Order: sequence, then C-alpha cells, then structure tokens
Amino acid sequence: MIGSMSYRLLRHAPLFLAPLFAVSANAQMACPQGVTPGSSQCLPSGGGGAAPPPAPRWRLTWGAMAEDVATGYVGTSTGQFSRRAARREAMRKCEGMGGVNCKPIFDYKNNCAVVVEPVKFIQGSSTAVYRDGSSVEDASSVALEYCKQQNGRECKVNYSNCTGPVLVN
Repeated sequence: MIGSMSYRLLRHAPLFLAPLFAVSANAQMACPQGVTPGSSQCLPSGGGGAAPPPAPRWRLTWGAMAEDVATGYVGTSTGQFSRRAARREAMRKCEGMGGVNCKPIFDYKNNCAVVVEPVKFIQGSSTAVYRDGSSVEDASSVALEYCKQQNGRECKVNYSNCTGPVLVN
C-alpha cells in the first residue's frame, strides 16, 4: 500500500512541481546599473515594452474665404486640416458678421492668399479679386494688376494670410 502510494506521488510529481517552477521563472527585466530587479525603474527586456510613438510628420493646411455679395462681408479661415473645415469656418465667420447669403468663393492649400478691392469701393460696380501665391507679395502683385483692369481704378490689399504645413505627432 505504501509502495503504491509513493509510486502514485512520483508518477504525478511533475504535475505537483510544475507550479513551483512556473512561479520561479520570472520574466527577464532590463534595469539600469545599480538598480535592483523588481524596481519601478526596470522595464521588461526583449521588445515587450510599449510601441514607440509615431514619427512626427508634416500636415498641409487649408484656408478659405466666403462672401456675401449683397453686403460685401467676407469671412476667412486659415490653418485648417481640410478644405471642408476651412470653408465651414469661413462661412461661419461671414454669417457672424451679418452675411445672409454667404457662399464659399476661394480656398487655398499650403499657400498665401490675398483679397484685393478698389480703393474707392462703389456698391454694385466694384469687383473684389482673390488670389493665392507662394508669398503675399506674389499674390498681391498679380491681384492688384488684375483688380485695376477689372475695376478701372486703383486697388488695395484688404486681407492677406498664409497657411503652411504643421508638424504633428
């Protein structure tokens, strides 16, 4: 009887001892020199840590203008991450000034833009000119000349802005 009992224990010994070995087999830890394993300064070794953060990238931005032709109100936006968002912001600003029939009329991406109008604005016979370019100066020079041709009188830049890429994580 005792002999058969010891045989059963020996036969099942691997099952009894398995939890003891599993407990003693801790994960490898990477600790700075002089730090005791188990400290909060230790990290799991061998790629078990958190994934590295994504690399920063450049994201292009949009600007837009919306105008109410009847009142001359112009809403603008800049630095938006989509054409739709830029137009929506410009519309919101145009309507916020009192525009009732605001419509998106110009948008630009990763560029500069200007609004040029005649110095002497005559309701109903003055045409505003919207242009974009690599710089405010480039856009202004083209727009001022075109505005003068369209309106038959001197023009001025009423609005200028640039929208450029933004570094995002």
